Amino acid sequence: MIIEDYDDQAATLKKLARQAEAAASSPARAVDADAAELSSRRAPRTIAITSGKGGVGKTLVTVNLAVNFARAGLRVLLIDADLGLANLDVVLGLTPEYTIQDVFDGHKHLSDIALQGPMGITILPAASGVAELSNLSESQRLMLMEQIDHWDVDYDVVLVDTGAGISPNVRYFVLAVEQILVVATPDPASITDAYALMKVMFLNHRIAHFDLLVNQVKGEREALEVYKTVQRVAEKFLNIGLNYAGFVPHDPELVRAIRRQKVVSELLPEAPSSAAFGVIAQRMVRLWEKNPRSEGRMTFFGRRLMTAD
Repeated sequence: MIIEDYDDQAATLKKLARQAEAAASSPARAVDADAAELSSRRAPRTIAITSGKGGVGKTLVTVNLAVNFARAGLRVLLIDADLGLANLDVVLGLTPEYTIQDVFDGHKHLSDIALQGPMGITILPAASGVAELSNLSESQRLMLMEQIDHWDVDYDVVLVDTGAGISPNVRYFVLAVEQILVVATPDPASITDAYALMKVMFLNHRIAHFDLLVNQVKGEREALEVYKTVQRVAEKFLNIGLNYAGFVPHDPELVRAIRRQKVVSELLPEAPSSAAFGVIAQRMVRLWEKNPRSEGRMTFFGRRLMTAD
């Protein structure tokens, strides 16, 4: 069943971007050779890490990619967009004094709630067990977009860890980024729900490009089988483009890191899963360097695109 659009997201973002003032410039700093072109005062690359089904390791993918981007010299912001069921802070072993709820309540600004995580990563923590945040109102969406868009900070990459499924919150955050990374596992339910998420985004919002990361596999052969299964169905029935982002293998070391509330890519850099996350992050950075921004959609920090020289 097609879900009705709950707002004209593209028009809203474009209006906010056109009304914004130009961001001040600041000098770029030296970074790893693969990431050097991304590090400057401009609109960051924005990515939503999402899934059709919960329990596929979406948050772990987010934090491990963040660590690898930071290790490459990029300035990274993580947004916990599972607003009522926060878990980024739990995974990272952090205890936020304030959360996004305080921003919506008008008590705090984004800079007041931001936490420092591993490798200098900045985290915007969400609240946990707050039902009203599971479905933001139109005014709340606009307020959050304005605060992020006008936040006087400088990042190269923004990773948005969405909730699972196709709720209005999930669709809002997916629409507010340039790149959509869908996480799935070989579980048939995960594959079906990943396809359902892409179907909703295409039929209702005309989003036609996705990346697929396959998690919890025995190896790349199994990952490619999952990717090809989803790709065939998506191309046949939706006419969308689906890129293969890579895979993360089953890894006991990843479980060990989770239990210690540490990021495996930082705690155990030689672990198989750490190596896989490193390959995925490096591949993404190289693609960004080679390919210009596409689609022309307005995103978080999108005013910098509108006001660039």
